[in-house]
Amino acid sequence: MQNLLDIHELATVLGRSPETLKKDLRRNPLAVPPRLHIPGTRMLRWRETDVEAWLAAHTLTSSTLT
Repeated sequence: MQNLLDIHELATVLGRSPETLKKDLRRNPLAVPPRLHIPGTRMLRWRETDVEAWLAAHTLTSSTLT
């Protein structure tokens, strides 16, 4: 089973506050990694592998800056 991150752990990984992430989820969902929807709950959870893939896809390299 994969590790699931809660909003506080995700905030630490992204260097943002949990409150900012909650605002982003409402205002601009593309500003945060895709989250899991666990039926019957309102829990916010992210798969560690999804977060890593999202970060890799949004990483600027020196070739993309020129």
